[in-house]
Amino acid sequence: MPLRRTLWIVLGSAAVLAAGAAIAFAWWLPSDEELAQRASAAATQALGVPVVVGQLQWSLWPQPGVVLQDVRTEQAEPFTARRIVAQARWAQLLGQRRLAITHLALHDATVPQVSLSGLQVQQDGDGGAKAAPSLPLGLQLAEVPVEHAVWTDVRWVTRRGRSLAYSGDVDFAAQWRPRRGAIERAGAEPLPVRLEIERKAPDADLWLARVTAGGRTEEGELRLQQTGELYRITGTVDFTGVDVVGLLAAFERKSVVAGKARGRTELVAEGADLAKAARSLQTRTRFTVERARLLTFDLERAVKSAGQEHRGTTQLDSLTGTVQTQGDPQGTIVRYGNLKATSGALTATGEAVVQDQQVSGNVAVDLVDGVVGVPLQFSGPMSDPSLSLPPAAAAGAAVGTVIA
Repeated sequence: MPLRRTLWIVLGSAAVLAAGAAIAFAWWLPSDEELAQRASAAATQALGVPVVVGQLQWSLWPQPGVVLQDVRTEQAEPFTARRIVAQARWAQLLGQRRLAITHLALHDATVPQVSLSGLQVQQDGDGGAKAAPSLPLGLQLAEVPVEHAVWTDVRWVTRRGRSLAYSGDVDFAAQWRPRRGAIERAGAEPLPVRLEIERKAPDADLWLARVTAGGRTEEGELRLQQTGELYRITGTVDFTGVDVVGLLAAFERKSVVAGKARGRTELVAEGADLAKAARSLQTRTRFTVERARLLTFDLERAVKSAGQEHRGTTQLDSLTGTVQTQGDPQGTIVRYGNLKATSGALTATGEAVVQDQQVSGNVAVDLVDGVVGVPLQFSGPMSDPSLSLPPAAAAGAAVGTVIA
């Protein structure tokens, strides 16, 4: 038999066998539509709300991977993701029979704050997270289930409809400890806001934190402690020369104070897992703003008019105090305490609470020209709060005005 004919027979037979195997393989494996339905069912069971996967595509070469598109929850304000990509590595799958996501990417997603309470993540009988489902073909999760994750244009939508986009990435070590990571306010203007962390040692739950905000970059520390099933995260950062207006503008908020701040921020978070710990985050900041300026209040005018007129600005020599934040289902609670403002014309002390863009508080003002201890109360929307004096204080202010 001629060599050429033998070669064609071998190649032809191989082609027929390959085609037959491909047909059998395609017949045995589920279609993309079937896999999309399975993914929807699994996500629905895990999250406790209906989840729709618009499209799913999978590939085996050069590395196994899957792409999910147009994913959303069926809620009044749904979670959405335009594209989710996951890739694995053949060497681990075939050689060690272990599954590790080497690259996980989330693109163009929406996370509405009001819809978080609608999620009902499955739990076991002890109230902990439900055990991960068994993997097919005897596979086991690798020591590092996700090695690298990246997200772009993930929009956090507040209860009042404000949409803030974030981007970032993280490299994980064992037990979900980040080796390094970064997150930034995408498109923040006029000044960038970014947090970078880097693990100080492979076996230490201690990270260097580099914070860029308000035109400054400062370094601090983050520490993770685990006692039994309780996780505790603490951190500190000292700062100086932070532009208050620029910092708040990066989060699309208007500041009532202009100036450069210095001080220290401390944070603490506790929970039965890292996600619950993050939701319990509380911060405390001690600050001083030199040459501060109140952008919406004229304190001297407010005192002299018995609270009837307050629009304008107040130039201060300094403003000091503390700010504490605490998570709440109705919106983050921000408490301002030990506030003290001084200028050549007045001294003022006070406190305030802000939640869901509503403010309430009080301030006592001493004017250098003799009006002492006038208490002002304020409440209402942050954009235009109302100002008033208690009845007795209003009468005293009126008498003082007449005498003056």
